[in-house]
Amino acid sequence: MGLFGWILTIIFGVIFFLVIHFLEVKFTLTKLEKFVFSILCWMVLAGFFSLWGKNTENIFLVFVFQMIADVVYSSYFIERDFFDREEGNLLYYVGLILVGFFFNQVLINQVERVFLTGEDYRLLLWGFLILFIYYFFKNHSILAKNFKKDHTFMSRDMILTSYAKLKDQYFEDCDFKDSTFSNLVYAFMIYENHKRSKVLRDLDYFLFRLKGDKRKLGIMQVETSKYISDSESIELFSNELKKFYIKGKGKKSTPEEVISKYALEDASKVQSIFDIIRKF
Repeated sequence: MGLFGWILTIIFGVIFFLVIHFLEVKFTLTKLEKFVFSILCWMVLAGFFSLWGKNTENIFLVFVFQMIADVVYSSYFIERDFFDREEGNLLYYVGLILVGFFFNQVLINQVERVFLTGEDYRLLLWGFLILFIYYFFKNHSILAKNFKKDHTFMSRDMILTSYAKLKDQYFEDCDFKDSTFSNLVYAFMIYENHKRSKVLRDLDYFLFRLKGDKRKLGIMQVETSKYISDSESIELFSNELKKFYIKGKGKKSTPEEVISKYALEDASKVQSIFDIIRKF
């Protein structure tokens, strides 16, 4: 594999990470689903490489650079511990690289073309991947009877680390007299910050200045047609959340009621974050 081949491998490794990360955020993928989507992307790439006459002997190395992209993103953009044992990221990528190596040697390197024109093993693999995609987009419950879906959005350590960092950064913006309400705001802040990191929010600001379209801005992802800072997004969000928290005549809703009414389909994730930080 020459210099150009290495450059392509690095580029596609980063592309793989971005695609899988997008699907993970969009659909809350399990590691099994991430694994299969990664193999699918890799098979498609191997197919095009074989059509273009490119060397596919070590194309499994794409997964190595996919892992490196994840390490860089986790460490420098969202400040998450990639090597946290509870997350199991390192074990996941080791398995992905080993499986990629096995398929590379046993399947890809043994045929002239990858796109459904070779031996039975390749046809079976493609058939499985196609069925997986079909059932995934049909009801998002692939292999539900055999694999229990992991709904853990963030580990406890990730939540507490993010809480400490955001509290230090936005303490004055969230210095409410009611500690329960403050924790509610922080729970939503941690959730939104994890869903859309600062790098992506900076891109949102750039696109907003470029186009001027109404979009979600700031750390609290408040939809607006004018420029707002992170602090302003917290203020706007807090004012809106108070409508759910204050019932009137001095009565307050429970945190569970506020979260379920405001977060809707994401309520369980925000609730899990709130349950951890209120004990801290």
